[in-house]
Amino acid sequence: MIIDSHVHIGKKDECEKIIKNSKYKDVYRLYSCINPDTITTTNKFLKDVDKYFAIPLFFCETDIEEANKLLLDMVKNDEKAIPILLLPKNKNNTIKLLKYNILKEHFSLHNPNDISDRIESYKYLNAVNGFLLLHTLSNETLSHVKYLRKQFPNMRIILAHLGRNAKCDYEYTKNIIDIFSKDDKIYTDISTINNPDLIKYAVKKYGPDRVLYGSDFPFEKAPNITEKEYMVPLEKACLTTNEKENLLYNNANNILKLSKIK
Repeated sequence: MIIDSHVHIGKKDECEKIIKNSKYKDVYRLYSCINPDTITTTNKFLKDVDKYFAIPLFFCETDIEEANKLLLDMVKNDEKAIPILLLPKNKNNTIKLLKYNILKEHFSLHNPNDISDRIESYKYLNAVNGFLLLHTLSNETLSHVKYLRKQFPNMRIILAHLGRNAKCDYEYTKNIIDIFSKDDKIYTDISTINNPDLIKYAVKKYGPDRVLYGSDFPFEKAPNITEKEYMVPLEKACLTTNEKENLLYNNANNILKLSKIK
């Protein structure tokens, strides 16, 4: 059983329209990484998966409230789905809809230099020892993570992509691992990581309990890549059986147990 901590879902026709017409399509690389043909239904993609985290597919035009409502509607009849909603703005009732105390922050939608519109959500996650999933794609967002850890010490953070930058620079990623692996409230996932050495290094530094599997589906690493190929770097990392079982299942399962709203 795999629990993927970094899955995006969306509707093919909507993605096709946005990719073609967006004013941001020549500004942000993420628009060129989506192949709408890979987007059909979550059940088809995850037909062999028992449980998963579901994170909404979105672009820079996304209205956070609309995206969260769409995600909840898409998974409402799917017992497998565990929706992770986008971090809502202050004075929003979204938090009342959570099944798990986990939220997603993305800096195409959330300004790392101005957190005033979502301070209540941070306070909530801090009060319940919840989890925030985000990126550290630049020095700017790196500073944001450090600030959050200082101001909200009980809020746990999951760094997507091992904390890599946009260029997937080896030394940058290794440095992020070195910085945050010492903090036991920081977790990370291996989505979009092609270098097996970085995966092995992350498990060594973080230990076997705080590194999660992630695919970033349906973002394509190369044209027409299959989901099976996302597993190749992990296989080449030569982890022990115990380390692999933790990364693919146990660690995410523990997060669910810690964050489930009763």
